[in-house]
Amino acid sequence: MRISAKVSGLSDLGEALSRLEEEIKVKILRNAGKKAMEPVLDDMKRNAGFDETSQAAHMRDSIKISTTNSKKLNGSVLITVGPSNKHFIKAFAQEMGTIKQVSRPFKQLDGKFDKTGGTVGGSLNVTGLITARDGTIQAKAAQAEGYIQIATSVDGAEAMLNSKRTSTPWRKHSLPDSSGTIMQVGDYGFGKSSSSYITTDKIADYRINSIAYAEGNKGDSFLGVNNHLLNVFGFTSSTHGYQLNFAAGSERVGFRSIANNVVNSWKEFYTTANTTKDSNGNLKAASPIIKVFADHIELNEESEGVELEKLSTGRYKLKGTLGMNSDASWGGYHGGLVIPNGINNLPLVWADFKVEADGDIIIETHYRKHADLPPPVVLNRLITYPEFMDVNGNELESYTPCDIPNGHWIDVRVNMPSDSLYNQKQAEAQRLAEIEAERLAKEEAERIAEEAERAEQEAAERDLPENNQP
Repeated sequence: MRISAKVSGLSDLGEALSRLEEEIKVKILRNAGKKAMEPVLDDMKRNAGFDETSQAAHMRDSIKISTTNSKKLNGSVLITVGPSNKHFIKAFAQEMGTIKQVSRPFKQLDGKFDKTGGTVGGSLNVTGLITARDGTIQAKAAQAEGYIQIATSVDGAEAMLNSKRTSTPWRKHSLPDSSGTIMQVGDYGFGKSSSSYITTDKIADYRINSIAYAEGNKGDSFLGVNNHLLNVFGFTSSTHGYQLNFAAGSERVGFRSIANNVVNSWKEFYTTANTTKDSNGNLKAASPIIKVFADHIELNEESEGVELEKLSTGRYKLKGTLGMNSDASWGGYHGGLVIPNGINNLPLVWADFKVEADGDIIIETHYRKHADLPPPVVLNRLITYPEFMDVNGNELESYTPCDIPNGHWIDVRVNMPSDSLYNQKQAEAQRLAEIEAERLAKEEAERIAEEAERAEQEAAERDLPENNQP
């Protein structure tokens, strides 16, 4: 028995199956494409310009992933990421740039800068962290072997700056493991040829470990003149410390202590600049001092310019002074002389002086006889000092005029006129110090002005439209 059947509609079924295949393929492509473009979506939103203060709709919030069927290729899907048409112009300006604005692409897709490395032309702005896997970030000069590195040790225990100049080896500069400002050469007066002026009204209020310069008009300067200042505050606070001052234009040095915020008075160092050993070897304050010998004088710096005229035996005239100094340690106004001693520490001569109207000083020396000396001591005295005998070999009578014995001198502390050589030098030194002070003050003012101008320019450059994101 033979059975036959007629089947119809297979062509329709084939067409339906083809359409189903295409729909399934498009759906799969659309879902896969959206998933693949999610990182691009995240990058575009992160890099889109955003103004938190604006109340208008933000371009960032309109960025979405869109899919459409391709009209050119059957079964293909076109996937795009971008903002709405409302923000097209702003997005185009950011992506492509304008005359007034550099381009800031939402996403680098050309392979010039990716996870495997590459080259970036122009500036690179980063809103997050830059992390170097090997612990080193390096910058190199374009046309020379010059480098600077920000680096850490392998174990992360040390942070450092490394630098290299052309034709020199690498230099390592370790960073301290503490917070604070890194000092530069010249900060606080260290490492440069000049210093800065203190900024406080009084030197006592300037309590920074430093080298500085203080003007004499501060009110508490050493000797009331311009000072070179060294501050030493080693305690945990500036309530305790020391200030060392060098008087400008002289060799006098003073210091004072600050204890529990109590500022003590200046103390002056005794040096060969402000002391002398008198004719008996005793140390005394000196300013100005003249050593008068039998036939000449020796001057210190402050008595420079004084001249000696020997009038007769035992009579000497000091010319160019203003009389005796009234320092009590030298016997006051009626003292100021130190006479030499001899055997058994006995004075050798009497010394008198007279101050004339013009300030010159006449000094007279006479033999000082000690009547109670035993004969052997007298004999030794006359053998040592034959000038104490007359032409017949007998000891001079007491108060007989005599010259100052050989090998000895009389110390005379005097006053000097305002136009003395020393005072002229002091005045010139003070004048030069004031000129130098004005120069340094001008340089400091210019430096501050330049820094302010530079900061203003940098701020203006940051605010230029090309540096702002849309």
